[in-house]
Amino acid sequence: MNREKHFLDPFFYPKSVAIVGATGNQMKMNYHITENLLRLKFLGKVYLVNPNADEILGMKTYPSLNDISADIDLVVSAVPYSITLKIIRDCAEMGIKRIVIVAGGFEEAGKKGEELHREIVRLTRESKMRVLGPNTLSPINTSNNFIISFHPVEKLKRGGISFVFQSGLYEYKLNWIFSHLGVGKIIDLGNKMDINEVDALEYLAEDPETKVITMHLESMRGDGRRFMQILRDTSRKKPIVILKSGRTGAGAKAAASHTGAIARENDAIFDGMLRQAGVIRAQTLDEFFDFAKIFEFTEDPPGDNRIAVANISGGEGVIATDACERNGLKMAKLGEKTYKRLRETFPPWKIPLNPLDFGVCMEFHMADFITDLNKFFDDLTSILEDEEVDCMIMQLPSTIFMKVSATLKLPKSAISGMMDGIADIFLRMKEKGKPLALWRSSMDIMEDEFVNMLESKKIPVYPSSERAVKAMAALYKYKSMREKQR
Repeated sequence: MNREKHFLDPFFYPKSVAIVGATGNQMKMNYHITENLLRLKFLGKVYLVNPNADEILGMKTYPSLNDISADIDLVVSAVPYSITLKIIRDCAEMGIKRIVIVAGGFEEAGKKGEELHREIVRLTRESKMRVLGPNTLSPINTSNNFIISFHPVEKLKRGGISFVFQSGLYEYKLNWIFSHLGVGKIIDLGNKMDINEVDALEYLAEDPETKVITMHLESMRGDGRRFMQILRDTSRKKPIVILKSGRTGAGAKAAASHTGAIARENDAIFDGMLRQAGVIRAQTLDEFFDFAKIFEFTEDPPGDNRIAVANISGGEGVIATDACERNGLKMAKLGEKTYKRLRETFPPWKIPLNPLDFGVCMEFHMADFITDLNKFFDDLTSILEDEEVDCMIMQLPSTIFMKVSATLKLPKSAISGMMDGIADIFLRMKEKGKPLALWRSSMDIMEDEFVNMLESKKIPVYPSSERAVKAMAALYKYKSMREKQR
């Protein structure tokens, strides 16, 4: 099915949207639904509905939906659950076919909520209306600056990752997500009264702007066989990462308490089916975002599982080596040509090439490194040029900036320029065509700036060597599973 013909397309590309429950009170959560749309310059028309205000944020406000004479593509119902049914009835009378229900308090809220849920389902089906939610915030589409969120979002960074969530857990992370990742679309399925995980996957599978699909699920609501078939077909052309929570009895009970989800799936069977479908499974939320990042930032998977490690601390090198073996990556045996190029940077004694402790090299050549950083990093680039190396992880050389800052007393602008220059060198390393991931050293404010520069150039950086290794291993695992599908 062509994406533009899918019923979800107008949810992401509405020409007009009505916000029911809009408010100009900055202390209320609904305020930022409107404020984000206006400040981030949503490309469609916005209509605000609030019976107690004539205007909000300088825009005319309507007492009710019925007072809007223009055609409405999408209604966002941001009123309490007790009023939601009236909004649904108004939409039915006006022939509006798409609605987002923000409020919770339905299936998860006892008998009264269940009755309300059933009545809304009945009415929306009779009216052939499609519903996202309840208990949802979304959609988000960076290509037209469309965003439904309770939180002030500073910017929208466009890219190839599209997220599917069954929870608002991402909401608090939106500014981090848009600072570090390139995003196509985000959809929160909420309680899945109507639109479910199968619908979202089917749509994103055919979306040309989506290069990587990442899904957080608490339960399955749609046709499981259809879901698995789409996963198998799509994973051949796009990486898919799935985080399935509610895996334990206690976790399933917790999921039911906030989305009404009933996780009936056998987790071991689900895990096996994902492997057969060629899907990468994240075990934690950290892995979920880590894997999303490396798939979006890396154009080609590693040719094989031979990895090179370069570290500042010898102890970190040992930890990284352990992580490589635990995650199915093999330490590459670098060739004589690479050794000859690197040995002039060595300390007075011979050291292993992999993992390469360039921290001890810097101890003996720090002055030379500072005056000739380009040559030093060009020498490190020879590792990625080695025919025995398929991928590489490296510790950030943040000690260089600390040393220069402390000894030369350079202004901040000079240090930033130095960081940008080294970031460009890493970009040249990445352009060798083999996956490269970095991990942090100092975790301080100065390094934060460096990380932002690197990730703006799509060079993935992780908090630890273990997380960098797991992300690299996910790339290789995806390649291996895809080859088995052929």
